[in-house]
Amino acid sequence: MDRRRVNGPETSVTPIFKSSTKATILNGSSKRIDNRSADDLRPLFLKTGLVTQANGSAYIEMGKIKIVCAVYGPRQLKRVGFSSQGTLTCDFKFSSFSCVQRRNHMRDPQEREYSTILVQALTPAVRLELIPKSAVDIYINVLESDGDNACLAAAIIVASVALADAGIEMLDQVTACSALMQEKMLLMDGTMEEEDQTDGSVMVSYMPSLNEVTSVLQTGKTNLDEVNHAMESCIDGCSKLYGVMSASLIESLQ
Repeated sequence: MDRRRVNGPETSVTPIFKSSTKATILNGSSKRIDNRSADDLRPLFLKTGLVTQANGSAYIEMGKIKIVCAVYGPRQLKRVGFSSQGTLTCDFKFSSFSCVQRRNHMRDPQEREYSTILVQALTPAVRLELIPKSAVDIYINVLESDGDNACLAAAIIVASVALADAGIEMLDQVTACSALMQEKMLLMDGTMEEEDQTDGSVMVSYMPSLNEVTSVLQTGKTNLDEVNHAMESCIDGCSKLYGVMSASLIESLQ
């Protein structure tokens, strides 16, 4: 036996390649490639209490999207002067195996941008005035991604549920939904294949009980009418997701 040579496996396995199937509406029908209509959202699964060492945690699945979130705090800030408002920090990270192209272990600009967007979306809902000179840390780890906008929306949802699970007092739950503009057609909760063919996208984070929008992220080339229609559709989608978030929190108390 040649000990200097790394022997391959006895049986070979066909490698998995990225599917080249188009994700557009097929032949003008009302179904997409995953058998959803244009205004349908992916099935949502939420569960709290996944990370036992954290003060609060949650896990979400939306189709192929899988994200885990852990919340630590409130903790006392050191070497900082007195502040009447608490601080909300977020660390957003893609696992190296979560995307089609392998991600680096170090945080890249996209992950830093998503961390900032998450703080902007969640800060209006958290009562930071009740935790002066304290900080609440949110850690989000994406296990599998299927579309950047949909992944960011799912991260906002799971972070909001994890904050509530940690006992952080909030004005309302923050839910989020995304929409894609593709050939003058609006596709809700778009997948990665659909994002590759899109003209523009909108992601809205929303507090349903207070009827307030906390954050809007718009990318691509769109006109004002398309953006308004997309925002209204996203708000309707947020209202649908709000019931699942409330049910998961009630289940955790039982």
